[in-house]
Amino acid sequence: MTAMRRGAMLRDVSRMVPTNGPRGGQLCGATERQLYDRVARSLPDDWLIVHRARWVGAGTPPPDGQCTFLVANPDCGLMLLDLYPGGLAYDPHSDSWRSPLTGPLDEDPVLRLERHAEGLAALLGRQPASPMSRPLVGWALVLPGAHVGSHGLAPQAPEARIIDRQGLDHLHTRLTQLFEHWQARRPAAGNAATRWWWRAMEELFVAPREVRVRLRDRVESDRAEILSLSDRQTAVLDMLSRVRRLTVYGPAGTGKTVLALAKARLLAAQGQRVLLTCYNKALGHFLRDQTAEEPLITALHFHELCWQIGELEAAGVKPPRGAESRFFDYDLPQVLEDHAAAHGPRFDAVVVDEAQDFLPHWWSALDAVCADGADAIRYLFYDDGQCLRDHRPAVPGADEAIVLRTNWRNTQAIHAWLGRAEPRLRETPCAAPAGVPVEVERLTAGHEQTLRRILHRLVGTGGLRPEDIVILTGRNPHKSKVAELTQPVGPVVVSAEGGPGVVRLCSVQAFKGLEAPVVILTELDGYAPARTRALFYVGASRAMNHLIVLDDALPPTEARR
Repeated sequence: MTAMRRGAMLRDVSRMVPTNGPRGGQLCGATERQLYDRVARSLPDDWLIVHRARWVGAGTPPPDGQCTFLVANPDCGLMLLDLYPGGLAYDPHSDSWRSPLTGPLDEDPVLRLERHAEGLAALLGRQPASPMSRPLVGWALVLPGAHVGSHGLAPQAPEARIIDRQGLDHLHTRLTQLFEHWQARRPAAGNAATRWWWRAMEELFVAPREVRVRLRDRVESDRAEILSLSDRQTAVLDMLSRVRRLTVYGPAGTGKTVLALAKARLLAAQGQRVLLTCYNKALGHFLRDQTAEEPLITALHFHELCWQIGELEAAGVKPPRGAESRFFDYDLPQVLEDHAAAHGPRFDAVVVDEAQDFLPHWWSALDAVCADGADAIRYLFYDDGQCLRDHRPAVPGADEAIVLRTNWRNTQAIHAWLGRAEPRLRETPCAAPAGVPVEVERLTAGHEQTLRRILHRLVGTGGLRPEDIVILTGRNPHKSKVAELTQPVGPVVVSAEGGPGVVRLCSVQAFKGLEAPVVILTELDGYAPARTRALFYVGASRAMNHLIVLDDALPPTEARR
């Protein structure tokens, strides 16, 4: 980097550190404040001045260091200046120093500066970019009210190492002379403007510092708090214990699936044969895995329930090509109802998650498989904002539904974003931690390059496990632009199958009802505004701890900002 460029960079951050005046406030003496102002006015822009610089040395033993002013120039080196407002006096007979203002000094000011200069040179020499050399670090005593003759102050403090009143009147010239003095005694080692030490010095004294918690640690901490909060949701079950048929409404994150599972287990513990069902295939598999050790609970998504009870696999039945929608919406539910009529009911109670996706005639099929029919125990959990059908079916009992209001799953940062797509959430409290701010990424480089960069950052710098990350798309994953990433991205593998060590690629529709610590949301464009908002609401609410939104997934109101 050239000296000119360094000067430009220093002007950006100000060549005075700190920029808003000397450190110490009212405790900083008048002489020191005047010297700060004089240094700021006297030196060109390519000089850096740090007031009251402090550092932990790297020598053996490693001395800590400080000085009143650290002055640095990329073509010359560094200079430590110690200010003595009232002057100094040296007695060679006792080899002692004193200040006319404060009396005897506990430490030799010359030895002190020499030790600190050596420690700073050693510290800079340990920076990663340093070669096997040290920068020039000189020093000088500043006596603003004194006139030092050619004899100097002491044998170890000659005139050449002192800035007196006359030197302050010509400070730029005096500092240049001081650098020449030290360069003659300590040959420059790496002091050219293109050398390493300037960058190391800027990192040490100028660069802003921020200690960040690794993203993985932040996510895991927030997730642990969310999981502990979710235990409190089951208090709602106290209200459900004496009611046979109940509908429960709750926006995303309010614990509907947690309560559905808990209620199914509670009913099974009472000896009831429980059907736990939902609309989404992936959620159905999740519910099945969660209740695998519960013999009285049958957990299947609705179409799988119809398929299994109707024994359609053994009969070789396949959805008719071109009429799949009618087959799944009408034919399969009828198979379930017909089988129940012929063979009798199988369950005593039914618990339904995602009830907003069930068509009206499905409810009679579910009643048919229960022992008490339309009077059987039935609990429905729904959020009509998550219905992705063109027309939202009516949910039985919605007019008298219990309402869940608190978001337990999504961090407050994610919850705030959800309110942009679902107005009902704007007044809903969120009990989860504040969380990591939601990120919006611009697709200036295309999906592949953008996602490669994001995944490298999350898994590399952030330390996240790949399996904690899900990429959700509004498209069929096989037709998505993200499908190119099914090849390894460095150490990261992206796959529609998911699994340990794999970032999962999934459609928003297929992931509905599930959750992941980190969600990357993309490809919601090309739909009508209402559809895009619904997809955004469903997809974004899957993120428990961190949400990254690519700009092709922004809700319509956000895309216009």
